[in-house]
Amino acid sequence: MNDKRKLTLIVFMTLPVLLLSGCHYHASQSSEKKPPPLRQTGSPYSKEISEGKAEPSVTVKNSKQQDEENIINEDEESVFIKPNQVWVPSVGIKAPVEPVGLLENGQMDAPVSSKVAGVFVDGILPGQKGNAILAGHVDNYTGPAVFYPLKKIKPGEPVVLSDNEGNYLVFKVVAVESYPTAQAPIEKIFGDTDIEQLNLITCTGKYDRIKGEHEKRLVVYTRLLK
Repeated sequence: MNDKRKLTLIVFMTLPVLLLSGCHYHASQSSEKKPPPLRQTGSPYSKEISEGKAEPSVTVKNSKQQDEENIINEDEESVFIKPNQVWVPSVGIKAPVEPVGLLENGQMDAPVSSKVAGVFVDGILPGQKGNAILAGHVDNYTGPAVFYPLKKIKPGEPVVLSDNEGNYLVFKVVAVESYPTAQAPIEKIFGDTDIEQLNLITCTGKYDRIKGEHEKRLVVYTRLLK
């Protein structure tokens, strides 16, 4: 197990309150960090995504074909990115992504805006072997937030991450689960694995005004297409 996998697992096993990060972000900016090394990969989606012209008609089959051609060669080292955009065409999510890390109190930092998702960069990055984490609000006092539509996603549907260099990765949803907060399977969500996975986390269920939180956590498990 490498250091990043250890950090991700240890942090979330000892501080399961971080599962709340997708629901109750506090307004604090994460510090800008040096981007990880990238390998340029031409994307059939990157221009359309950046210009907002892409049609939400991409299928998993087509994404897989493009992925095989442009992203991953199984004999090569894994490609990983620090994304600045997430696109889930099947449920209408197209949103900015900001890097987030750990605060001094051990909690996961988050973007100020509820319309922005946060990728955890102090652990596994998308495309690396392990569980990368992308968290987002479900709602706030003014209405639906970035990951509100996530409850409609189904297995087999694509999740596309892209960065500002034109690199992109396509993941396929393999499972959608909801858990009572205290019963979320920390090892499954954040633990060690030899598969390139991306887990999207937000809240679901009723909102408890006394506790100031939703009763459940929604986790969308995805795997990198090869």
